[in-house]
Amino acid sequence: MTRPYMTRARRTTRLSRFRTPETVTTHSPFFRLTAVLTTLSMVTAALVVAPPPAAADHPMRLPVPGEPTLAPPPPSPAPPVPEREPVVAPPRSEGEVPGQAASPPAGTEAGIGKALEDLADRPASARLEHRLVEEVLRANGIGWRSSGRCSDRLIAKCTSFETIRWGTVQGLIRFAASSGCEITVTGGTERGHAHGPRSHWNGYKLDIAPSACVDRAVTRYPSVGVRRDGARLHRSPDGALFAREKNHWDIAFP
Repeated sequence: MTRPYMTRARRTTRLSRFRTPETVTTHSPFFRLTAVLTTLSMVTAALVVAPPPAAADHPMRLPVPGEPTLAPPPPSPAPPVPEREPVVAPPRSEGEVPGQAASPPAGTEAGIGKALEDLADRPASARLEHRLVEEVLRANGIGWRSSGRCSDRLIAKCTSFETIRWGTVQGLIRFAASSGCEITVTGGTERGHAHGPRSHWNGYKLDIAPSACVDRAVTRYPSVGVRRDGARLHRSPDGALFAREKNHWDIAFP
């Protein structure tokens, strides 16, 4: 019965020769420390990555002494510009100054507007066109009429303001404003009036229709006698001479 026992004892002794000592087992402190150090070294090697080389033409790259400078690429050629037809300037009228806008014709709406703006700077002796005077009178609430319903200066039945003095128009406007009356012009620079240096034809006189308001306003001025034809005369403070004719007031402006 002892033989089998010995056999098992020998087998156990042989197996014990190949056992791993406790100091080198996977659970030993030495093995654990070695594993931790190995892992750290591998992680560090993975994290340390060499930076990519900077491009030679990168805008933020500083030049290195001795490094050849790369020339910038040549600019791309511009697209061809299509040819245009030459612009021909319109011919200038005679007397027009280059670079200065030509004044609009006096007979047009633009010409009248421009003339109205310039009237303040004109002297009393300036001569005006009929259509311009119409606009000035209308703007100041003054009307006009003619027996022939026309404005031709050469026809006696017409009422024309052609070539009238600017001072004459201003005097009528002052009278209308001071009297507060409704004023209607019945005679201007047309034919059919008395001659003389300060006549209708020469642009010094205007005829206006009488009314109760106009008569009161004129007769408030001092009387200065009677004209040779019997017309009573009154002179305003600004020097206008009013003569009461049969069917109108004849006014001579200074």
